[in-house]
Amino acid sequence: PGTVTAMPSPTKIHHMHIFSDERYDEMVTFYLRMLNAEIIRVNPNGFTFMSYDDNDHRVVVIKQPGGQHKPDSPIGVSHVAFCYSSLGELIHIYKKAKEWGYMPMHRCENHGNSTSFYYSDPDGNRVEMMMDNYTPLETQDYKRYYQWSEEYGGKTEGNFDPDKMVELYESGVPDTILLDREEVRRLVREGRL
Repeated sequence: PGTVTAMPSPTKIHHMHIFSDERYDEMVTFYLRMLNAEIIRVNPNGFTFMSYDDNDHRVVVIKQPGGQHKPDSPIGVSHVAFCYSSLGELIHIYKKAKEWGYMPMHRCENHGNSTSFYYSDPDGNRVEMMMDNYTPLETQDYKRYYQWSEEYGGKTEGNFDPDKMVELYESGVPDTILLDREEVRRLVREGRL
């Protein structure tokens, strides 16, 4: 007692709870598939606890009969992001998601410091599948000193066609090219990405 003398920071974001109603089963299926998760427990009151690692739960879908649907432009949390280790993992997720009928909702983007595929779950919540393109400190420096600078260019200049990304990746174009925002911008301008 008394050893903590400064405001602590969390060690991680632990889990999220999502209310659902008519699409409850579709929501459970979406998160099980997209996160390669497993059901830890289904509570008789309509709570499905899922995890994709050794924690007891990471995502909980809660049946909320009569719940109100979000408006098209709600105020609040924009999206939740799940981080992966490689472009190969993101591409594999994209290909599986496409098989299941889950297409990226509005864009895939190389932000410079990260590469992201954005989806919408069955209830319209936004979900980002992403990877950091650099180490954590390099990523911070990129955001601090370069991202949104004049040299960085417009935000949408890093947007890419995911099918073209798969094609380039599977043809052997190295990750060092496909994760580099300047290379992505060049490939987009050339119509190759």
